[in-house]
Amino acid sequence: MGLIHLPQSKWGSGTGRQVILKGDFQKIEAALLEGFELTGGPSLEYVNLTTLRVNATADCKARVLLCGFPSPLHPGQWLDGGLADGRYRENAVPATLDLAVAGSLWGNLKSNQWYGIFALAGSGDNLFSLKAMPVLRIASQSGQVINLRNSANSGNLGYGFATDELAGGQILLLSGASRGLARSLTANNSDNGSAGTLTYGGGALTLAQGDWCIVLPAANFRHLGMVFCGGDGKPAPFYQEGRAMTYRTPALLSSGAVNGYTLMDLGLVAPPTARWLSGYAQATDGYDLKLAVSYDGSTPALLLHGTAPTGGFQGVRGAVPFSCRVLEGNRLYLNNENTAAQTVKITGWRE
Repeated sequence: MGLIHLPQSKWGSGTGRQVILKGDFQKIEAALLEGFELTGGPSLEYVNLTTLRVNATADCKARVLLCGFPSPLHPGQWLDGGLADGRYRENAVPATLDLAVAGSLWGNLKSNQWYGIFALAGSGDNLFSLKAMPVLRIASQSGQVINLRNSANSGNLGYGFATDELAGGQILLLSGASRGLARSLTANNSDNGSAGTLTYGGGALTLAQGDWCIVLPAANFRHLGMVFCGGDGKPAPFYQEGRAMTYRTPALLSSGAVNGYTLMDLGLVAPPTARWLSGYAQATDGYDLKLAVSYDGSTPALLLHGTAPTGGFQGVRGAVPFSCRVLEGNRLYLNNENTAAQTVKITGWRE
């Protein structure tokens, strides 16, 4: 990129060659150094049943560019929602998020719910803090009012947001016919039961029950990763390395016989931002291990087949790991030819 294209305000709208000062080179050097941080945000750490953190010391600082949310269409690219200032922040002490403390998340903590963990900073802040945004699922749409669904797509949900606290932010569609489209939010209700709503402006979105979305807040932010709060409302223990997340204890996707290719909803085992899934299939009671994974519901993209050994290990008679892509909409076809004593567990995912 030529220096004449660098957005220095002192150059105004002039064209052609410009005078470059020592201070300009310092800014260019800083921008180049900061740019390398774009693809590698700081890692989240699981601390305990309510607490997450981004660790840091004076010698190993946590560095982040507030570049927004990963594009649902283009891996490696980011959507700022028109709000993130893109500036670089660094912390020399840990940033902690306690989900049991009021103000640590938008709305009230829900069970069996995905949360995007955001790094936040004001325009005049040199440090960043953490806050959790629930990942939302569509139940229905009336005009441009969206009714919200739970992560399992089994019932409607309200999050107990403060009335209109999300207004001014944007809703970004992560799946469905409107995937990759964002709209400004004009209102939200405060329902904390089964009637949560968001209202948006601009052109109408094409939405269907089960579509996923997330709110990009009216703040300078960057998405750091997804965390699942299980049936007990506590974050599932995890490890994070870059964009890869690993459960400390695998999550159950399927148990028992699956008769023919069946479309499995991953809503309780992997977030809608997951692009690659890791797990294993296991068999007990001397049964052959069988698993077919399909992307189209008719042909296998991945086959696992093993004859049961004569002895067990760790409570099973056979287990084989696998990894595969995730279908748009956070789904995957599985089949084990109606074989009993089969289990599929998910060990992690990559965004």
